[in-house]
Amino acid sequence: MKRLRPLIFLFSSLLVMATFAQDPQLSQFHAAPQYLNPALTGNTFQDRIALNYRLQWPGVQPGYATYAFAYDHKFYKTNSGLGGMVMRDKAGTYGLTYTTVAMSYSYEARIDRKRAIRAGIRAGYTMRNVSNDGYLFADQILRDNAPTSVEQNLIPGTSYVDFAAGGLYYTEQFWVGFSVDHLNRPNQSLMVDGTARLNMRSTLHAGYKFPIDGRIMHRSETKMTLTGQYKAQGKWDQLDLGGYIEHNRVSGGIWYRGIPIGKAYKPGYENSDAVILMVGFATEFQLRIGYSYDVTISKLTVKSGGAHELSLIYEWPQKPKNRRHRVVPCPKF
Repeated sequence: MKRLRPLIFLFSSLLVMATFAQDPQLSQFHAAPQYLNPALTGNTFQDRIALNYRLQWPGVQPGYATYAFAYDHKFYKTNSGLGGMVMRDKAGTYGLTYTTVAMSYSYEARIDRKRAIRAGIRAGYTMRNVSNDGYLFADQILRDNAPTSVEQNLIPGTSYVDFAAGGLYYTEQFWVGFSVDHLNRPNQSLMVDGTARLNMRSTLHAGYKFPIDGRIMHRSETKMTLTGQYKAQGKWDQLDLGGYIEHNRVSGGIWYRGIPIGKAYKPGYENSDAVILMVGFATEFQLRIGYSYDVTISKLTVKSGGAHELSLIYEWPQKPKNRRHRVVPCPKF
């Protein structure tokens, strides 16, 4: 065991730095409504299934992969929504993994037929651990480069309960919402007796949808949506601004991520991250497909491989049981 101590020390040092990493992010942030804001739970006609996949920086093998699955349901009689979400994130070669299982609840209070406010909460259970894959330990070398080490549980995993809350105001064409994650600031340290409190993440998101073909909103075949998201966690913050155009079942858009004016985390570091290109298609069976690619414009350059992201959303039924009830006009991918 003594010959393993230097490697374990190095291993542990890497983990200490890893514990300060920020939360997983999605470029198609509205395609993961429960993750964006628990107040969006059940903002559908009735039922919704959402699948998300993101591969970031594939040029730096093996990249950073994020997977998410969510289901939510709207209860008309109680003006509320209930849903569940599973998200898993694996960071880089050394297999630092983040897996969370969460339940969300929302309630809607209508101001009038065209305006409403929503509030939501989310409770989750998160597990973080590190895989030994990618490391080479001394006993493996002594055993003719054995595929695995005889040492087990070199770094224990950790788990914790996590809470979030959010609110939303919307009309037929406009919406603005906020959410706060990690309200209880759980300890995510992987070190024995270590402390690494997870910073709260604050998010503000808004959008406006309008027709551009000269028709009224509910008869328009070509609409434009302008949308944005600002989020901050610890000393880091980020701004996404952009829009997209929908024509019948086809859509396409562009976003910019960064705060280039008056914001630099150190001298010479330009705060620009990526330009995001997106295309989408809606089938006649209420299935929407979205694909986006992040073109890296930071000092990482395009050699990082940018980021590929895919979303699938299926909603049913197509129309509400009661036409007096409306849903949040947020982007649907």
